[in-house]
Amino acid sequence: MDSRPGAENMKECMQMAIYDVLVESINPCGGAAHSEKKFIEVETDDPTAYVRENGQWDIIDSTETVDGDHVITTGDGNGYIVKYIFSE
Repeated sequence: MDSRPGAENMKECMQMAIYDVLVESINPCGGAAHSEKKFIEVETDDPTAYVRENGQWDIIDSTETVDGDHVITTGDGNGYIVKYIFSE
């Protein structure tokens, strides 16, 4: 156990955020109306790095909503898109 002053606060700061992530897969034939959606739970400090490491394709766009959700869109350049929406 670390007995340095403030060590407990440092430990709390080092914990990663836990996100509920909506993963929406869109194919060029069905479009968004027929997308496959699933929810996963992700523990990460950096949603963009998580998608870069775990996604199938390169990141096309990354934005943040007014509610603070991170929206990261990936795709293959031929119409297949996977959108990740990270919500704390």
